[in-house]
Amino acid sequence: MSRQIVAIDIRNDCVATVVINTGLKGNTIEACGYAHLPPADGADDNRLAQGLTPLLASLDAVNASLVISLPADQTLYRTIKVPFKEEKKIRQVLPFELEPTLPLDVSRLVIDFQKSDTPETGLLVAAVDGHGLASYMDQLAPVAGKPQMVLPGDYPLALALSTYDHHIPSQALLLSIGDAKATLFAIEKRRIALARTLQAETATEAGVEALALKIRQTMTAYADGRPGGFAPERLYLSGPDLVDEGARDMLAEALALPAEAVDLKALLPKWETAGTVTEWSPPCHDAALAMAVIEVESLACPNFHRTGSTLKNYWRTYQPYVRGPAIMLALVLLLGLGGVWAEGSMLKSRVTQINGQIEALFAATLPGAKRIKHIDPLDQMTSEVKKLKGGSIDAGHAIPKVRAIDVLQQISRLIPKTVSVELDRLVMGSDGITISGDAPGFNVVDDIKSRLEQSDLFKTVTIASSNKDKTGNNVRFKLKIEP
Repeated sequence: MSRQIVAIDIRNDCVATVVINTGLKGNTIEACGYAHLPPADGADDNRLAQGLTPLLASLDAVNASLVISLPADQTLYRTIKVPFKEEKKIRQVLPFELEPTLPLDVSRLVIDFQKSDTPETGLLVAAVDGHGLASYMDQLAPVAGKPQMVLPGDYPLALALSTYDHHIPSQALLLSIGDAKATLFAIEKRRIALARTLQAETATEAGVEALALKIRQTMTAYADGRPGGFAPERLYLSGPDLVDEGARDMLAEALALPAEAVDLKALLPKWETAGTVTEWSPPCHDAALAMAVIEVESLACPNFHRTGSTLKNYWRTYQPYVRGPAIMLALVLLLGLGGVWAEGSMLKSRVTQINGQIEALFAATLPGAKRIKHIDPLDQMTSEVKKLKGGSIDAGHAIPKVRAIDVLQQISRLIPKTVSVELDRLVMGSDGITISGDAPGFNVVDDIKSRLEQSDLFKTVTIASSNKDKTGNNVRFKLKIEP
């Protein structure tokens, strides 16, 4: 039982695709593709459909779940702070918090956000123009169908890198370089803290220097707004225009940072690659692979398309495989319920039999007693036996009669006035005498016990309990006396 996922990374001048098969045995990269889009002619043409049609035809993907990303420069990023963590409340206030900082009417935007573990770091909010999103969806529908997820460009790659690179520093940069544009991500403690789109031209040394200057300015402004600052330790590079190693070295030198090209497939050791995949290029395909990883692993990522139901998509995909096992499961449950009913009937019969034996024993033991319903027979029998014992006379076990006045006299005689104690309860019963009161300390309780033990009237004196009261100034105690 497997499921197929097609991830399409849409950029302004090119498009990259990756096909993933995921199932119980693991995840496999089945195919990939990359194509440049036709030049724009100034009209509202269908460049995306023209570029995708031959590319998707070569992938042989049928009934696959579709995940796409929009060009990175189509997404606006802002960092805001809100005083609560509930997602519903956050979505209610986001438009009002964002409106003063955006160049577009907030009602036109589709907004999502990255949750923050700590309120002081704020929320990283991503927004895209709803009209532009609808245009991409219209172009995509005839050739690829309706996507399950629409993600911001390059963001999935930054998220996957921060999740699966176990050697990433606590503060790092990811720069994805495309045609005339580059997307910069600041990663702090495995969390995307900042995202910006910059103008970029890396074909010349002057262009690389200009890009490095913009990155330094962006990082300086970001670090100034943070109490602890921000000092990245490594620069990660990716993007379809990262084909010149000289440009990578120049960027590393200009930013005074060690640079490393991202290879996401190498960070996923449990993901296999089919032998037919021969044209894999990490700079071109890593962003699409990252989208597939997010869909498979259910990583939290801003998503601009929420009209589809995830449960409904999974059911549509797995329905042919689930029907047979579901019928078997229903039969097993019916058999299990039948067994439970049979066992319950047997237990009920056994309980009835035992109750009959109890009634017979009760009648044989106490022939003159009347059985009372809704009272446990053991309790009733114990009560009846106590009554019989109370009416018997046994000279060898006679209980001496002690009057309350005698007990009080002994207490008054044995406890001097100098002992600060307050007795507020005296209970006399067949099981002995109980005295309760308050004393200023545990040592006073021990002293009272010792004095009462001197009486010839009392056999034993035991401290049943002694605890500090709520004020903590006195000790609440209880003495048990056997006369």
